[in-house]
Amino acid sequence: MKKRHLLPILIFILAASLFQPLFPQDSQKSKTASPSFNEYQFVARGKMSGQRRARPDQIVRMDNNGEILLACIKPQTTDQLKAIGIIFFQSQLELLIDWNLLVFNRKDNTYKTTIHIYGPEKASAIRSHVHSAVLRLSSVLNTDLLSLKSFLEKTHQEKSLFSILYAYILHDYSMRQFGPEIYQKPQLTADFPFWNGFAWAIYPIKKFNIGVTALPAKDNKVFLVSSPAVSRLGFQQLLSFVKDVSVDDKVDDPELFKTCSAFGLCDDQGELTIPILEGEWATKLENMAKQVYAQTVELAESLEMKEILSISTQAHATMFLHYELRYAVLTLLLETGFMKAPIDFENADNNAPSDNGNLVFVVKQNK
Repeated sequence: MKKRHLLPILIFILAASLFQPLFPQDSQKSKTASPSFNEYQFVARGKMSGQRRARPDQIVRMDNNGEILLACIKPQTTDQLKAIGIIFFQSQLELLIDWNLLVFNRKDNTYKTTIHIYGPEKASAIRSHVHSAVLRLSSVLNTDLLSLKSFLEKTHQEKSLFSILYAYILHDYSMRQFGPEIYQKPQLTADFPFWNGFAWAIYPIKKFNIGVTALPAKDNKVFLVSSPAVSRLGFQQLLSFVKDVSVDDKVDDPELFKTCSAFGLCDDQGELTIPILEGEWATKLENMAKQVYAQTVELAESLEMKEILSISTQAHATMFLHYELRYAVLTLLLETGFMKAPIDFENADNNAPSDNGNLVFVVKQNK
């Protein structure tokens, strides 16, 4: 696609977004029966015990633990739970308390969910505000997004646009800002031995989940975007790859070269074929990321959003909206055709080893 065709595309994106809801299924579902907990997106962040293999998201999916949490949004006694048809064992309640997902009030013998839960109605209200924020953000990022897309097309790396946008612009900078408050401040105690942090559930479950691994090496930062199909590259090989290329932007190790060339990370000479963003581009990425974070904070500080979320801690509210805003941006740009998702997110069965190259890129940090 030639550069002169890019501006109409983004104009189309902004126009289309005014008439199309980001999550049209929300309004349809709200008219029917209440969704089960399995239809909610659950996210937990904070301090976790390294001695336990389980995670909060695994605990809430066990048995009907999720339904107990939904029922206890308002405090419930065990008799009240039984009266509304919730089947449970006392051990389930104790497990949820141990994991800081449920709290027991000894004064009135009630159980109450500690996590924030947003059903269809509240989720729709939240996403209406997020949608407006995305429109404002799109106008701010317009020029730089078009430039990034054009740059990648010229280097025949346009399939990496999704990964760069998500991992660096929408994710990394923001996580660095509120990371200490979310991940370092909470402490494990005798009362919270397994997990202590901030969690929420919101309807509906996302179309796809995405993870990001960022590994620093000297003045570089190598990013790997996780996809539904588990990367065959392997974490240990990724570490070896990062260490190797940090020297000269080339895969020199013969054994590592075999794997990396097959996975689309380098050519038959060991030269990297993945995007390397440095100098002006490293600065542009950082500036775009700052704009995303600023918009997220502005949204979290709005009186309307504070009333809907009922989250007392500013960092927690910003973390929650960070997840919603970045997914809304991706959804908008995918649905309007500005970019395409890596093949793993569309059809994991069609994934070829070389497609992994679209999930990895390098940013050279400006000194």
